Amino acid sequence: MNLILPLVILFCVSSIGITLYFFKKINQTILNLLIALGAGSMLAVSLVHILTESLQSSELAIYTFMGGFLSIYLIEELLTRHQHDHTHEDHTHEDPHEHYNHVALVTGIAIFVHTLFDGLGIRAGFGISNSLGYTILFWVIIHQIPVSLSLAAIFQESKFKRNIQIGALMFFALAAPIGFYLSDVLISHTSEAFTALITAFAGGSLLYIAATDLLPVVHSQSRYKYLTIFCFVLWAIGMTIVKFLE
Repeated sequence: MNLILPLVILFCVSSIGITLYFFKKINQTILNLLIALGAGSMLAVSLVHILTESLQSSELAIYTFMGGFLSIYLIEELLTRHQHDHTHEDHTHEDPHEHYNHVALVTGIAIFVHTLFDGLGIRAGFGISNSLGYTILFWVIIHQIPVSLSLAAIFQESKFKRNIQIGALMFFALAAPIGFYLSDVLISHTSEAFTALITAFAGGSLLYIAATDLLPVVHSQSRYKYLTIFCFVLWAIGMTIVKFLE
C-alpha cells in the first residue's frame, strides 16, 4: 500500500504545536494550561504506556526506567547552571526562563525517543494490516496533540531564540515519520529487549520532567488554579484510558 498518507498525518499532528507561533503573544494562562495538559499526558505515557510495555519485553526495563529518572535529576542538579534574579530576605527564586532552557531540552529529547518508537509501532501495525496500522495511528494522535502543544509552550517559556525553538519543534515532528521509515532497519538490527530498555530510559526521564518540572507550574497557579488542576488530571486519566482501550 501507499504509506505516504500515514507519514503526512504523523508529521502534521506532531507539528501542531508550531501553530502557537502564529500568534504574536500567547496569554500566560493559556501557556500554563497547555503545560498542565502536557504534564498529565507525560505522566500517564511514562508510567502507563512506556513502563508497562517495556516490562512486557524485558524485566530489566524497570532499571533503565529508574536510570532515566536519576540521569535527568543528576543533569539538572550537577551540570545545569542555575541563575537567580529575585532575592528575598532568606531565599532566592530561580529565573523561570533559565529553568525552562534545560526543561525544554530534556523534554524534547525524551519525547523524541518515545515518538520515534511510536512511528516504529505504527509501521509494524501496517505490516500486519491496514486497519491495525490506522488504529495504532489514531491512538498515537490522541496523545501526540497535547504533547506537541505542551512542548511548544515549554519552549516559549525558555530563552532559546525563536528560530531555535521552531527548529527543535520541527525536529520533534519528524520523530514518528523517521521511526516509521526506519522501522525495518531498526527491527532487523536491534532486539526487542534492547528497544524496550531504550524506551524505558526515555520513559523515566519523562516522568522526572512531568513530576518535578511541569507539576510545579500547576501548583504555582493562583489565577484559574482549579482549571489548571482539572486539565492536568483530565489528561492523566485520559491517557490512562487510552492505554486501557488499546
